[in-house]
Amino acid sequence: MRESLLVVARRPQSLTVLLVETGPGLPAPTVAASFPLPPDASATDVAETVTQLVREQTLDARRVALGLDAAEATLRRLAFPFTAPAKIDLVLGPEFEPFLTAPPAETALAWAATALAAPPETVVLAAAVSREALAAQAAALAAVGLPPQTACLDLAGLDALLQALMPGCEAVLCVHAEAGRADFVCRLDDAPLTWRSLLLPEAADAGQQAAFLAREAALTLSPLAGRPPVGLTLVLGGQAARPETAAALEAALGAPATALSALPGWPRLPTGEALPEALALAYGLALQAAKDPKTTNFLRGELAPALSRATLRRALLLAGGSALTLAVCAIGAYFSMLWRLDASLARTRAETETVIAAAAPNLAPGLTLTQKLSALRGRLAEGAAARRDQGTVPAGSVLEILAAIHQGLGPDGAAKARRVALDESRATIDAVADDYTTVDAVKRRLAAMEVFSGVEIRGAKNNPEKKQVEFQLDLKLAAAGQGAP
Repeated sequence: MRESLLVVARRPQSLTVLLVETGPGLPAPTVAASFPLPPDASATDVAETVTQLVREQTLDARRVALGLDAAEATLRRLAFPFTAPAKIDLVLGPEFEPFLTAPPAETALAWAATALAAPPETVVLAAAVSREALAAQAAALAAVGLPPQTACLDLAGLDALLQALMPGCEAVLCVHAEAGRADFVCRLDDAPLTWRSLLLPEAADAGQQAAFLAREAALTLSPLAGRPPVGLTLVLGGQAARPETAAALEAALGAPATALSALPGWPRLPTGEALPEALALAYGLALQAAKDPKTTNFLRGELAPALSRATLRRALLLAGGSALTLAVCAIGAYFSMLWRLDASLARTRAETETVIAAAAPNLAPGLTLTQKLSALRGRLAEGAAARRDQGTVPAGSVLEILAAIHQGLGPDGAAKARRVALDESRATIDAVADDYTTVDAVKRRLAAMEVFSGVEIRGAKNNPEKKQVEFQLDLKLAAAGQGAP
């Protein structure tokens, strides 16, 4: 199911708005716009600007993601002797407190696990932002009908973009320079490692900017000093991809550079043009929001947004659909059970017909099953009366013997009789079963019955083509007054 997702990414002097359609694969960008902002722009000003664009473009955004300026966040790497996210959330505030410029109660926290430690330890890249500023911006957007469900650092979005376009990369450094800002994102072993956002020197020429970016890029890689990767992939975006700057970065880092927009899978606009690299961070935020940012989302816990009407409506629809599906499954299971019972009864009836035909082959045709059983019962009663005085009557009648054989074969159909032969002292059964274990089980059940004084398997042969075992049982009937051994 495809959904529209609106990304609102703010920086001190600019606002980027990007609408994407989420679904299978990467999100598809549909509308993108950037607006200049005065330095003193309030959260309400941002919300009004976004609302104006939504109205002009008649945008329908079911979800909203808020991008926060990483330059206004405090970033630290912290180590913990455990990996459980709930435990890290519990102690992250006290561990981060020495690096905060405001009390922990006035701070919102988020984090991402790095690859610098192996379980049971964890080293996380943690971020702290002003809770008041975050809440004000979220409230302003909610007031115009665009409540954000996620709020992440914009550099976390660039990190998510690298992860999507370069999965499994051992070490990658992205240098992105645009609108007087230089952003550095480093990943190690397919996990975040470093996020940095710096102002570019204003009066610097191209050569000075290139030297500045090369120096800061080398500092960004300093966490790798203890475990240098085998190979480093260098990705450049915006002004950092200029030939002079790219050459300086390649020389400083000893790695060839690749343009960000040249990576396989780089998104395209509906017109077919490649998404401008200036929108890379906003598109990364869309990627992150589409797959659930989890611990990198500042809107968690006490800051989690209330469910919107659209979300409640979708939840009710999902609940109703689930209830309907369960009802259909229950009805289907009921009718399936009835069908299995009917099939079992039909199978039992057919087996009984087979046993009666084998025991009394000369019965008149056209008789019902009840009539056949009545006729057979009469014949057996006459024979039993003639032999009663001689003491040769078996312990059970023919019907009891046949019923015992039927019970011994089992009700599940794993064993079936093909022929039953009876005389005054014994019964012989030719049957088939699904395997040898079933044959042994049939023998044990018959041997435990009082109407038989002995049960022997005369032969058992596997038939691989039919996937069954053919066997014959010789049953010695118990005389009157004699029980099973």
